[in-house]
Amino acid sequence: MQDSPLVSVCLITYNQEKYITETLEGIVMQKTDFPVEVIIGEDCSTDNTRKICEEYIRKYPNLLKPLFHNKNKGMMGNWIATIQACKGKYITLCEGDDYWTDPYKLQKQTNLMEVNPDMSLCAHNADILEYGTLRQLPPIEKDILSTTDIILQDWGIMTASIMFRKDAFDIPDWYKNIKNGDYGLQLLVSLKGKIGILPDVMSVYRKHVEGISTTLRQLSQAAWVIYLLYEFNKYT
Repeated sequence: MQDSPLVSVCLITYNQEKYITETLEGIVMQKTDFPVEVIIGEDCSTDNTRKICEEYIRKYPNLLKPLFHNKNKGMMGNWIATIQACKGKYITLCEGDDYWTDPYKLQKQTNLMEVNPDMSLCAHNADILEYGTLRQLPPIEKDILSTTDIILQDWGIMTASIMFRKDAFDIPDWYKNIKNGDYGLQLLVSLKGKIGILPDVMSVYRKHVEGISTTLRQLSQAAWVIYLLYEFNKYT
């Protein structure tokens, strides 16, 4: 009988056949001294994304678990369903166009969380692959962040760098209506404890024309952030 996972990886993907292999390789290379599960929320892609995921699941059946939807749920629907399917004490995030570069990423973050029970989330520095050019993002210079810091830094924490305590994430009704789920998650989880930052660069945020940040700009990213902060302000 397989041990219960200490860490769950929440991987959501849709129409990312060009990138999903690199994402999966960054996950399966992880070296840990604890059990890990990977929940793949695949949202009815119209390209070969699901086929690639199925190939990896056959290769790593004890690690990778499919959450293949029969009907497209949309980004937030898939995001929430995949997080809720995770069983680990800690959940870490990776979208299907980003990737991890350090094989000890999960081990380092879990070690930090285990010795800091007052920490509800931890993250680390990251690189950005911006339309084919790789560079390091400006480092987060504090070791500990608060809710206020997250609001002031806005998008300073990259999604693929996040690990949080599952029991620290409550999902209010308004959360289901936002577009920037990772930012909303950071704010909500920050209410339950400190945010720890590791200096290591262990992931890459891929910025491309089909990415969510580009899509949000087209939908007026500022308006969605204002809506999120308005709802968060009422909530708190």
